[in-house]
Amino acid sequence: MNHLVEYGIMKLRVCIAGRYRLAGPAFLTMKRVTLLLWCFLLFAGLAAASVIIQAVTVQEKQASEISKLVGNWSGESVCVDKEKFPACHDEQVSYRVAASSKPDVLTVTMDKLVNDKPETMGVLDFVYDAERQTLSSEFTRNNRHGIWEFLVKGDTIEGTLTTLTDKSLVRRVRVRKDK
Repeated sequence: MNHLVEYGIMKLRVCIAGRYRLAGPAFLTMKRVTLLLWCFLLFAGLAAASVIIQAVTVQEKQASEISKLVGNWSGESVCVDKEKFPACHDEQVSYRVAASSKPDVLTVTMDKLVNDKPETMGVLDFVYDAERQTLSSEFTRNNRHGIWEFLVKGDTIEGTLTTLTDKSLVRRVRVRKDK
C-alpha cells in the first residue's frame, strides 16, 4: 500500500514539475472537465457583460429621450363633453416640462393662457415609458380622480384627461414643442 502512495506522490511531483504528462482516460476526463469549466465561466462572463451593456444602453436611451422632452410646449386643450362637465372650457395651454430627480419621471407645470398670460392649473409628475413613447400621471384633486395620458410623436404630444371613477373622457390635448 505504501508503495502505491509513494508512486502516486512521485507521479504528482512529476506532473507538477511539468516533466511528464499524465496519460490515459483519467487525464482526458480531467482535461475535459477543466475545459468545460473554463468555457462555462467564459460564457457566464460574456452573458453578464451583455446584460450590463444592454441595461446601460437602455438607461442612456431613456435619459436621452427624456432630455428631448424637457422644455416648453404650447397648444390647445379641448373639452370633449361640455354637458357632463359644464365647467370645462376650451383653452390655449402652455406646458413646462422639467427633468425630475426620479428616474423615468418628468415634472410638468400645466398652464392655461388667459389674456396671453399663463395661469398655472397644476404641477404633476408624469411617468415616461420610452418603449411606448407615453407620459402618464394619475392624480386626485378635490375628490376628483383622473389620469392624464399622452403619446409623444417627435415634437408633438397628444393625449387625454380621463376620470377614473367612471372612465369619462374630459379633455383632448395637442401641444407642440416651442422652438
